Amino acid sequence: MLEVVFPLIILSLGLAVAYICSRHKSQKKKQIVWGITLIALVAPFFSWLIGGLYTTFGSVETTGWAEIIYPILIFPVICLVGIWCLIKGIFNKEQIS
Repeated sequence: MLEVVFPLIILSLGLAVAYICSRHKSQKKKQIVWGITLIALVAPFFSWLIGGLYTTFGSVETTGWAEIIYPILIFPVICLVGIWCLIKGIFNKEQIS
């Protein structure tokens, strides 16, 4: 059960902190904050959570391969989305209004 509770707590706290840090900021800063959050926090802990959930509740046989395979598949996809968001935020020009 620890493989479900621990990443869920860290993911929830990290997303709350990222939301607070990006609130009332420009679009450029929001994209940078969320890109870093996706790469450093969401990708590892969300993939760990999915692997743990499948291993704990969804798998008929308990060999443990699901806890290894799902993070290997999910982690790079979320990381690429975070890298795209970070690069988009870095190269985005701020509009002066």
